[in-house]
Amino acid sequence: MGGTRIIVLQLREIIKTAVFVLLGLAVILLLIYLFIPRNKPEVSGDLYIPGTYTAEIILHNSPVNVDVTVSKDKILDVTMTNMAETQQVFYPLFQPAMADLSKEIVANQTTDLIPSSDYPVTGQIILDAVNNALSQAAVKQ
Repeated sequence: MGGTRIIVLQLREIIKTAVFVLLGLAVILLLIYLFIPRNKPEVSGDLYIPGTYTAEIILHNSPVNVDVTVSKDKILDVTMTNMAETQQVFYPLFQPAMADLSKEIVANQTTDLIPSSDYPVTGQIILDAVNNALSQAAVKQ
């Protein structure tokens, strides 16, 4: 019986070693798979999917749309639509801020702008809406 016991213990050690070797090989193969460079698709120069994209700003419990029109690689226009008369009365800085920021965004082709000190909060709200619309227009790569 003593001889059988030694064989069982040795068989256990062999099985443990085999399992660890298989796990080691699996980890090595996984690392090789993760770090081998793959052929990436060609990156096109397109930044946006052409069209007009809309983001909403809620003012006085009513939505105001910020429409951003883009071509493949440019921001063409930024406008605000659906602004009611009551919203214009309660938020008088929105239209002048939008006019200024629209010109700057189209001229600089970026929303990384610092809003004027005349309308810092209003400007940031508009920039956030434009960024939201541009994220909808962005080409997913």
